Amino acid sequence: MEVAMRTDVTLREEYVLKLWDTYINENLVQSTPCKAAIYDACSLRLIIASDGFYLLNNEIHNISEGMRYPEVAYRNGIDIQSRHFDVRLADGRNGIYARDGSDGCTVCKTSTLLIVGVSDNKVKSEESNEQIMKLGDYFRKIGL
Repeated sequence: MEVAMRTDVTLREEYVLKLWDTYINENLVQSTPCKAAIYDACSLRLIIASDGFYLLNNEIHNISEGMRYPEVAYRNGIDIQSRHFDVRLADGRNGIYARDGSDGCTVCKTSTLLIVGVSDNKVKSEESNEQIMKLGDYFRKIGL
């Protein structure tokens, strides 16, 4: 799997990049083939993403707002790569789960990161959701 990396990284971002090759690539991408991206939760800056997977500035901004204000996420849904997903669950603390037919989208927030994952109909969206949330739990455990 190809990954798009930044060259002007902070120390925290560098740590996330090192984890990408081991934990993320082996446990998330290979076991549950989905596309994922990790953003800095404060600056909304992309740290790393699956090849060809990116969010437009307004999309990541709206996702961040949906994390802060779940009622907005429920009302407006979320858009990723110009696709609209209807929000099924938004708790305002840990994540958002959304669907577009058989395709799914999961957003997980840690204290410093936003993790966004999208799966298509080849993978059960519940499996992808579980893996993205486990990844979030892992980052919380190590203090990110």
